[in-house]
Amino acid sequence: MAGQLDFAVVTLTEVLPLARDGKLRMIALTSSQRAPSAPDVPLVGELGHPRLVAENFVGLSAPAAMPAAAQARLHRALAEVLTVPRIVERLGELGFVTKPMSSAEFAAYVARQVESFQAAVKASGAKL
Repeated sequence: MAGQLDFAVVTLTEVLPLARDGKLRMIALTSSQRAPSAPDVPLVGELGHPRLVAENFVGLSAPAAMPAAAQARLHRALAEVLTVPRIVERLGELGFVTKPMSSAEFAAYVARQVESFQAAVKASGAKL
C-alpha cells in the first residue's frame, strides 16, 4: 500500500494488521454483518448500498470422487479443530469469523455465492 493506492477492495485479513498499525483506514466492509475484529467499521449496506455484499470465505474442498467415509473423517477433524478456543481466538485476531458448516451447507453456500456474482461477471465480459 505504501502510499501508492488511493482506494482498494481487499480482504479484511489482509488489511487488519495495517489498519491496527495506523498505515491505512478501513472505510467500510462488504460483509453482511460487522466483523468482531473491526466492530467500528461500518458495512457498505449501512452506508446506503444494501445489495453490495461480497463476503470472503475459506473452506475445505476435496475431489468429488473422495470416499464418503474419508470426507466424514476430514469433516469431523476440521469441526473438532474449530472448537479449540485458542484456534478460534487466533483466527478472530486475524479477521476470520468461523462458521462451521456441514458439507451440504458449505456446498449450498458456495452455490449461492456463485449465483450472486454470475450477472456481474457476465456483464463484465470476464472469462474463466
